[in-house]
Amino acid sequence: MKAPTARQVRIAAAFAILPMFVAAGVILTDPASKAVMSRGPLLAGHENVVCEACHTPSPGTTRQQIQAKVHYAVGLRKTSVDFGYGAVTSKACLECHDRPNERHPIFRFHEPRFQDAVVQIEAKSCLGCHSEHSTHRTFTEATYCQACHEDLVLKVDPLDVNHETLIANLEWQSCLGCHDFHGNHRHEAPVMLEEAFAPSAIRQYLRAGPSPYPLPKIYEATED
Repeated sequence: MKAPTARQVRIAAAFAILPMFVAAGVILTDPASKAVMSRGPLLAGHENVVCEACHTPSPGTTRQQIQAKVHYAVGLRKTSVDFGYGAVTSKACLECHDRPNERHPIFRFHEPRFQDAVVQIEAKSCLGCHSEHSTHRTFTEATYCQACHEDLVLKVDPLDVNHETLIANLEWQSCLGCHDFHGNHRHEAPVMLEEAFAPSAIRQYLRAGPSPYPLPKIYEATED
């Protein structure tokens, strides 16, 4: 008996998985299935955000997406396609959260001087630091400032415990006790370290707990 060709094997495999694509298409396009498909809870403040605000429907109908997937599987198409919804990007985040007072805008981390830092912290994307459908807002430990600021030297240090001492002692958990990373809270950095927010309060905030920073924010997120 003659062995099947590689093309015949790919075609057989494509038809074998076709029912799964069809079933997935039905599930992804059924509004009632959104709660089931969700990977976890929404972040605080996102409770009323609809799925499509972040998850953009992929181009084409479900039938066209299935067809493109099958063609890719059998070698009739060079590239695959997104099925159901495309990947979430920073553009979706900035539709609501873009602000003129951003202290750490994404574009800065594309500069060559930060090439070593972004190896440690994927700060070129909102999703490199922030996780939706998760039990925490961002990193669970506030030590990521080290990626950029371990060589920090201030000509005039306003803090009673100078920054060089804090850095030498690896007290990176103290940074967010004084500094608001994105700069959108009406908060002045204290001049006494004992007046800083406790590391435990910051840690709780990062894990989706209450914010220690004063409200209201300078710029509220839009609802576009």
